[in-house]
Formats: sequence, C-alpha cells, structure tokens
Amino acid sequence: MRIFKKDLRLQDITILYFTALATLTVILVASYQAPSNAVGVSGLKPSPSSPLPPLPMPFRVPLDPRGELQLAWNVSFAQQEVYMQLRVAELKHGVVLGMSDRGELTNADLVVLWDTGSRSYFGDAWSDGKGHISLDRQQDYELIEAKQKADGFYLTFKRPFSTCDPRDYLIQEGTVHVIYGLLDQPLSSLEELDLSKIQTGVQRVLMLRPDTPSPTLPPDVQTLDVLAPNVIIPTQETTYWCFIHQLPENIPKNHIIMYESVITPGNEAIVHHIEVFECSPEMRDVPRYSGSCDDKMKPKKLNSCRHVLAAWAMGAEVRWETNLPLLHILTVCRRNTRAPTLEDQMVF
Repeated sequence: MRIFKKDLRLQDITILYFTALATLTVILVASYQAPSNAVGVSGLKPSPSSPLPPLPMPFRVPLDPRGELQLAWNVSFAQQEVYMQLRVAELKHGVVLGMSDRGELTNADLVVLWDTGSRSYFGDAWSDGKGHISLDRQQDYELIEAKQKADGFYLTFKRPFSTCDPRDYLIQEGTVHVIYGLLDQPLSSLEELDLSKIQTGVQRVLMLRPDTPSPTLPPDVQTLDVLAPNVIIPTQETTYWCFIHQLPENIPKNHIIMYESVITPGNEAIVHHIEVFECSPEMRDVPRYSGSCDDKMKPKKLNSCRHVLAAWAMGAEVRWETNLPLLHILTVCRRNTRAPTLEDQMVF
C-alpha cells in the first residue's frame, strides 16, 4: 500500500503497466489452451495417410426419430477398420457419437465434436461409471474430413475394430449399441460436458457386415406382404401392435426362401423389431384384430398364436428360411420419442 503514496515517475508507471498486462495475457492464454489430444477442425485438410473411404458408404441408419442424425459406414476387413460418416442436419455446437455394452451413457467409448464459441475440436473420449467425460490419452478415432453441405454437416472418421485400449469399445460381429447426443451450448473444455443435460438416444446396428451383392432370385419367386394397415402410433414411448393375417385356404404348399422388412419411409428409426407368429393349425375361426398387443379386450384366441415363425430386429439383414404356415399374427414394436402421433404402415 505504501507504494501508492509515493510519487511515481513515468518510467515506473510504464513498467508496472506492462507487467500487469503481461500477467493478464498469460492468464487468459492459459485458460483457453486447446486440448492437447484433440484435433482442431478449422481448416482441416485430408491426411495423405488417411485417404477418403470408398464412396458411397453402403450401410446407413437413421439415429434419431426426427432424422436429424444419420450414420453411414463402410468396413475394411483387410485393414480391420471401420470408416464412419455422421450427417447432422442442423449442427449447433457439436455432436457426440459413441458405443457402449448396453447403450448406456456411462462407461462408454465416445468421439466428440465440440466448440468453444470460437474454435471447433474433434477428439476420442470416454465416460466413467458416473458419466464424467474425459479425453482419451490414446486417440484412436482419426478425423478424415469435416464439411458443411447443403443437406447438413458431414463428419468423416475411422477407427480400428480393436484398439487395445481398455477404455475403448471392441467392435465385433453382432449388435452394436450406438449412442448419440447433440450439443446446444459451447464448452470451454470437454470436461464440462454433462450427457444427462443434452438430447441423447441409442440406436442398434450390425456394424461389421460384408458389402456383398444381394442374391439373384429365380424368376418364379412370388412375394407375399404381411401388411399391418395404416396405424396411428400413440405418443407413448413403446407400443406393441398386433395384427391378424390369414392366407387363402386353398393356397398350395410354399417354401419361404427369404424375408425382409419394409418400413414406411421416415419411420425407420422408431420400428424396433417385428415378429410373425404362427397360430395353431386347429384354429379355423380366427377373429380379426388390429390393435395393441397389451389391450385386455383383445380376443383370447390370440393366445394360441405363440410359435415364432420369423423375427426381424433393427439393423438386421435379409434372412433365408423355409416353410410357410397358414395363419399369422404380426407383432410390431415401435419406440416413439416424438411428441406428435405418427402414421405407419408395416410390411413383413
């Protein structure tokens, strides 16, 4: 305090001013240092060691019911790598994509694009058992391209099937639980990200699938649509819808060689699985029904339709089977996270 009671010379004042200014500058620069493991997105150029994957990517799935996020990918079994391309219809301040054992936000392997309000970053991250986010010391997601197009923001990257990192997800054959989230606020550091406070969801996909051509069907193959009529999907999150389908009585014996799902365009993300049950052959008088499988007023005879003939789940491919029974009950499970009611038509 005594120093301010003395008469200061201009030289002393100048030295004090620049000392204070330098101290302030160091503090500000330190607080906005870029994360050491993250990759700056601005001005990114494709690396010669990371050529763009073969396009178009043959596999794609909508992640959210609104269709704001779409994941496309290609698989290189020779290099043991997966090329991924994430399209975000309207990118605000970032996006999160990850994988976990059961589709949970905790103990997840994540790749995050985020911004600080002035710069954008891309990095491999992980969440612990409490959901805290940290950048991974071993960056196994390699950014290839980040580009804004007319229909959205495209983020292209790749990673190995196995990284030998205990915090990373091992991509294997079978269902992969893909989690996603959208950031609507900038972050001064990735550690500020709280997944419980942003819009998140989960989608199930078969990640490792060979890019093989569809088999050619013989010319005498006939198709049969087991069709659930136009259904207004309730606003509740999960709906099981049952529909009775009866084949003509004089139909000759047939053998099913393939079955697949056909879903109303735009509703792919809300149809979770479909099952076709065979009704008892002794049942000749089967009531007509199209309604909720959980409805207590549904006909009791439907309880005799329990033998599973065919089943399809989200992300499944075409299946090849044999034999065809006469009576079917079609069960469709839909998960609707959108508020308004929807109309859907299902073919199996």
